[in-house]
Amino acid sequence: MKKLILIPIYFLAVVTASAQLNVVGNASISVQPERTIITYSINETKDSYDEAISLMTKRIDALTASLTKIGFKKEDIKTANFNIRQNRKYRQGEPKGEEYVASQTLEVRFDHSTKRLLEVLNKTASDESAPSVSITFGMSDEQEEMVKKQLMKMAVADAKAKAEILAEATGYTLMGINEINYGGSTHTPRPQSASMGMMKSFAESDVSNFEAKDLTITDQVFISYKIED
Repeated sequence: MKKLILIPIYFLAVVTASAQLNVVGNASISVQPERTIITYSINETKDSYDEAISLMTKRIDALTASLTKIGFKKEDIKTANFNIRQNRKYRQGEPKGEEYVASQTLEVRFDHSTKRLLEVLNKTASDESAPSVSITFGMSDEQEEMVKKQLMKMAVADAKAKAEILAEATGYTLMGINEINYGGSTHTPRPQSASMGMMKSFAESDVSNFEAKDLTITDQVFISYKIED
């Protein structure tokens, strides 16, 4: 009887790992803001739920009326937050009943100009509504898209320049790109905010020199280059 003999054959694959150079490209741009966002906060604290809601609503209505008088449409006045909560009152460490805190936040956005900003602030400085205010400066949608593209190009150029210097200094030659990683950093601009306290202070003081600072936006890209000696 014939026997079938199996002779294993082994193939040896030799893989030469190519060297690589990993660099981080950074980019930074400073731009003037094109958008202003004003956030108004109104709070009322009363012993009665209905009274807290009623007084807060009265102040909100007064603020809304002031905003519409200076050109804002009702649909442009957004409610960013609405809340009512129950708190326990204390006196000398002892509980003394309950109180209700009603709060509502309104937000308006418009193309940035110092003149328009001061107009809005002074026209809404009503003792009746007496809101607290926060001002945020940001980029328009078109500006944000343009800056994002510019930052990406600058970050890639920075990475390539670094790679070329490092390769030359170590006697290597750039042969191409292995990998690009983008999106590890925060690309949304960090707006500048200013808390201005009670709005009536604007009507009582000179804020004619109120100017927004430039926004600084940063970005990063990670690139791995193929290199050979």
